[in-house]
Amino acid sequence: MIEDYIQMVDVIFDTDFGKTSVFLFDLEKYIYVRMGSVINLPLQIGNILPANSTSFECLHSGNKVQRMVGAEALGIAYTGVAHPIRENGMIIGGIAVTGSTERESALKKLPSLSRNLSESLQQVAAAVENIAASAQALADGGQALTIQAQEVNEKALVMEEVVEYINSVASDTKVLGLNASIEAARAGEVGRGFAVVASEIRTMAISSATSAKDIRKIIAGIQGLVGKMTSELEKVGGNTQEVSAAVEEISATIETLAESAIELAALVDNI
Repeated sequence: MIEDYIQMVDVIFDTDFGKTSVFLFDLEKYIYVRMGSVINLPLQIGNILPANSTSFECLHSGNKVQRMVGAEALGIAYTGVAHPIRENGMIIGGIAVTGSTERESALKKLPSLSRNLSESLQQVAAAVENIAASAQALADGGQALTIQAQEVNEKALVMEEVVEYINSVASDTKVLGLNASIEAARAGEVGRGFAVVASEIRTMAISSATSAKDIRKIIAGIQGLVGKMTSELEKVGGNTQEVSAAVEEISATIETLAESAIELAALVDNI
């Protein structure tokens, strides 16, 4: 009796964790149906075997019938296989199985996908290494500029000392010129020529003091700019260090992913 094969249908169904649909049929109709979770055919117990079905064809040919069905029918491609069941040399019915071909298609695509993934990760890793090198070069350049800025600031301090000395000399010269003018006035007609020289000395002293004041302003401006530049370079250096740390972390992650891709490719080759 064909009903004796119902347990076999349950075994086949459970073997694929309920994904594959399994049908038991006699010479006319389906007598037992276990509909899988992937392929949902419009079949029920008692339905007459369609003339274009693998079930119908295997009964009339007496052989296993296998057919590929495109995704246009149910929205997903699947394979249908039907086997006739014989007792004492006579066909009494059969078992039909339908299963998705997506898994087989995925397995065919996996090797190329895993290789592409591995190659892409290697390219990303190379790009990350270039970014890391650029970040390090930027950090080194920033450090060099910071050192140069400090040197400029030190030179400005030296210039400040020179200007202070010039200012002191100008002050003393101005006093000397004033004293010389007083003495020239006392000398009368004899000291008239010396009075002209004393006046020029006072004028030079005033001019030197004014120039020293202007130079001091310029030095203060340079020191201010150098201070701002140093501060910005310190910020850039800090950001660059953070970028370098982030790049190292990304590089380690990419390396792990690349190793996983290689393992995946090896696993697929063994499937």
